[in-house]
Amino acid sequence: MGDLPAAVEFRRDGHALVRGLASRAEVESYRPVIQRVVTENAGDPQRRIDDYSKLFTQVTNIWRLSDEAQRIVFEPRFARTAAELLGVDGVRLYHDQALFKPPGAGPTPWHQDRYYWPLDTDATVTMWLALVDIDEEMGLMRFASGSHLAEGDALAIDDASVDVTRFTVWSAPPMSAGDATFHAGATLHSAGPNNSDRVREVLTVIYFVDGARVAAPTNDNQRVDLEVFLPGLRPGHAAASALNPILWLGGCESPT
Repeated sequence: MGDLPAAVEFRRDGHALVRGLASRAEVESYRPVIQRVVTENAGDPQRRIDDYSKLFTQVTNIWRLSDEAQRIVFEPRFARTAAELLGVDGVRLYHDQALFKPPGAGPTPWHQDRYYWPLDTDATVTMWLALVDIDEEMGLMRFASGSHLAEGDALAIDDASVDVTRFTVWSAPPMSAGDATFHAGATLHSAGPNNSDRVREVLTVIYFVDGARVAAPTNDNQRVDLEVFLPGLRPGHAAASALNPILWLGGCESPT
């Protein structure tokens, strides 16, 4: 990307690359924890409408499956970076996902994450943390720069009509383990196929601004997300269920 600070690039383009967010030593300690959680839980129903099993193995909310996984997902450095990119004082957790794309898995289609989230704010961001070195052959992230500022309905992952020709498409360069991309919930993004003989191991964590409220669901995916990730809440309620702890607030790490 350019020489601008990451937060400026993020607000302009809707995405940013942060090199070395986690050290290689840290990632090497994360991988066995996340691999174990994926192995033990990959067959469990994820309570989502769409089936992405042909794209990747996914396990959601790994923070609830082991104390070690919780420490990884709740890492204050990650949440602080999310808050700084959004330009807000505090962020809460929406959910995390371990996304393991096996060899031969196809490309992830263009989509916007906000299509799935019943939240009344666009101050949302997804961290995509590489747990292994990822090159073009393994399937890197691509972003339609500025698409987070465009008007229109959000687009699902299976919407074949997505047109990104009016945007400049930025493709992530090869990433080292510990590098991360961040993208806004309204940013159109995709990822290439895994044409390598290695599993592409990634941890994603979704953050939203503290103070956001639940919005009335506009599609079936949002209705399911309301039940699963904002349990017990209704439109108009503060988006602050037991599954949405504050991970960064006013220069302080999570009080949980």
